[in-house]
Amino acid sequence: MPVPGDSAVIDQASAASGRRAPFAADRRPARLLDPRWRGPAGLVLVAVAYYVGARVGLSLSLVEQNITPLWPPTGIALAAFLLLGRRTWPAVTVAALAVNLPLTEGLAPAVLTAVGNTLAPLLAATLLGRVGFRRQLDRGRDALALVFLAALGSMLVSATIGTAALVLSGAITSDRVMPAWAVWWTGDAMGVLAVAPFLLCLPLFAELGRWSPARAAEAVLILTALAVVSVWVTLHDLPLLFLVLVVLGWAAWRLQLRGAAPAALVASLVATWAATHDRGPFEGHSLFEQMAILQAFNSGVALASFFLSALVTERVAASRALEAAAAELEARVEQRTAALSTANARLLQEIHDRSVAQEQLSREELRATREHQIAETLQRSLLPDRLPDIPGVDLAARYVPATADVHVGGDWYDVVQLPGGLIGLAIGDVTGHGLQAAATMGQLRMALRAYALHDPSPVEVLRGVHQLVTQLAMPDMATLIYLVFDPDTREVRFANAGHPPALVMADGTSWFLVDGLAPPVGVTADDHYAEASLDLPPGATLLLYTDGLVERRGVSIQEGLDRLALEAADHSDYDLEPLCDHLLSALLGETRNADDIALVAIRTSPRFAGPLELLVDAEPHELAHVRRTLRRWLRDTGVASSDENEILVACGEASANVVQHAYDGHGELAVAARLDGDVVVVTVSDRGRWRRPAERGGGWGISLMEALVDAVEIDRRPSGTVVTLRRTVGQEDAS
Repeated sequence: MPVPGDSAVIDQASAASGRRAPFAADRRPARLLDPRWRGPAGLVLVAVAYYVGARVGLSLSLVEQNITPLWPPTGIALAAFLLLGRRTWPAVTVAALAVNLPLTEGLAPAVLTAVGNTLAPLLAATLLGRVGFRRQLDRGRDALALVFLAALGSMLVSATIGTAALVLSGAITSDRVMPAWAVWWTGDAMGVLAVAPFLLCLPLFAELGRWSPARAAEAVLILTALAVVSVWVTLHDLPLLFLVLVVLGWAAWRLQLRGAAPAALVASLVATWAATHDRGPFEGHSLFEQMAILQAFNSGVALASFFLSALVTERVAASRALEAAAAELEARVEQRTAALSTANARLLQEIHDRSVAQEQLSREELRATREHQIAETLQRSLLPDRLPDIPGVDLAARYVPATADVHVGGDWYDVVQLPGGLIGLAIGDVTGHGLQAAATMGQLRMALRAYALHDPSPVEVLRGVHQLVTQLAMPDMATLIYLVFDPDTREVRFANAGHPPALVMADGTSWFLVDGLAPPVGVTADDHYAEASLDLPPGATLLLYTDGLVERRGVSIQEGLDRLALEAADHSDYDLEPLCDHLLSALLGETRNADDIALVAIRTSPRFAGPLELLVDAEPHELAHVRRTLRRWLRDTGVASSDENEILVACGEASANVVQHAYDGHGELAVAARLDGDVVVVTVSDRGRWRRPAERGGGWGISLMEALVDAVEIDRRPSGTVVTLRRTVGQEDAS
């Protein structure tokens, strides 16, 4: 299908440059849109055209010589409002009054009719403006708006007012109201559908340029064919009005609005003539039926021609826009290709210049990556692979290396089981990063273990580490805090060499241990360190950490300490493992940690409440656990210290007898204790079968127990033996 050669198209050059590309018809070079036509000359032109159109329309009157099925003035008025503005309404009103005065009896009906003739096109122009109507009719919605809003809808106003004026003046009787109203409505709508589009298309002949001779000849041929077909179908007895639509489609497709508007006008004029002369499809019908047929035909003609014209215009505009965009894209591709060629040459040179630097950088990165991996592996291998399992004490630890692009640091921690059931805890930080810091950290951790096993005193341990750092001339400074915890007494002794203070959490509160502070090890020649101590409440938690947990660039370290204390206090009831995870998550968040983080937490056993029940393996190494647990129970119960040791020795003797004599293989030892008034009752039981006394040897155990407690009861059963010890005790304050 050939593309029609005539349409209102978008200025693609303007659109491509980012400026608003107006519709071609909006450039307004035509005379009808010239500003001088908006003054008195325009008003005179509108009035004259209105009056002349009225005289032409009245020649086709069907009712009282003043109601006609074709009323061109409504189309003239609507076109004037759309082209010159609604301020031209006085010209329309004056011309309408001039036309109606000779046709009506009295001034009032003439004025009322003139008002209706003015209000209807004015309402039509207003509604079209509200829906964004374009006078070029280049969109389908414009054709629909013209037919339904302007013609069929707004003309109801003029038909109703005009008919009412005729009734009030007595020009028509009540039985002729509906035919008169139908003819009036048809005539006004006919003027909008036929005359207004024709007038609106006239500026396009100047705005869109002249037709070529071939196109002009084609337009003459189409209009001639349309006139012939229209006359033939209206004079023929057969209902062949639909053939007009075929020629109208041809006109709309080939010529768009400049062909569709004249064609629609010709078809409507011929149909109106046939209706007024009772010819063709209008023959034999009543006036009301004739007007209904004529109105339907005119509406169909206008809708089909204008709607098809708008669709073709939109298609042509889209096609030309696509062509313009393709041309612009081709130009941009050429420009971009030239620019890319220049950039490519420059890039090749830069690639060549950078290749040497990249090779050198790769070697440096490879060496740095290998050093980082070695340092991280070394550091993790020097940290404890697991924490010791100590009965009555909970332990948890975390180590978080620095994030990417930062070397591994020297943060470390350790938990050491010391003689006498003591627990040594240490955490430290070696300044610097990389292999040197990791190696220094390993030396300090091993040295601290050796000094702690030799003498667990915090002061002596720090003094030994300080002398080691000084004598070996280690290049890095180190901070260190070392604590000794006694699970039996819950006493903590500690010394701090420049490290962030430990944090204690108990009963929903938290506080830092700021005593026992001294400079970092190896900083000064002085090896004087101070020791401090603290009795931890039952169930309290002690937290050791390195500065990576609380220190952030650009933020005061005190702010980090305050935040740690707050988070720890709010979540002190957590188990140790979830507590460590929460503190790391809360203080680090989504940020990258620029330093390693080490974290160690220890929690004391809660205060015993009520009787004691303990079940352990009947093994020698479990006797120390039994002794420590019973000691804590006696203290929490408030037993006087003068009675405590004798009960512990007696219970220890009974427990040792079970380990030594009750089983040939594996077995269990059960210890229970309760307080009846001021009497402590301790039972030691087993499920074994004791060997005969001749096989046991010894024999002093029972005598020793009887000497230490008030009563000793031995119940030997086939299922096992139960030893009950009773001792009257004094009471002390259990707090």
